[in-house]
Amino acid sequence: MINAFGLNGMGSQAAELYREMPNNLRDHVSQICVLNACSHAGLLHEAR
Repeated sequence: MINAFGLNGMGSQAAELYREMPNNLRDHVSQICVLNACSHAGLLHEAR
């Protein structure tokens, strides 16, 4: 879902979904997807 948001220019929604995810579900794949989404949307502050 995070990657789909990123591919469709919805970086803010991708970052919001990532923040709402429980910590035990976050992994390196979801981190890469949210960073990619933020990068494409120009959301430098969100990526940090």
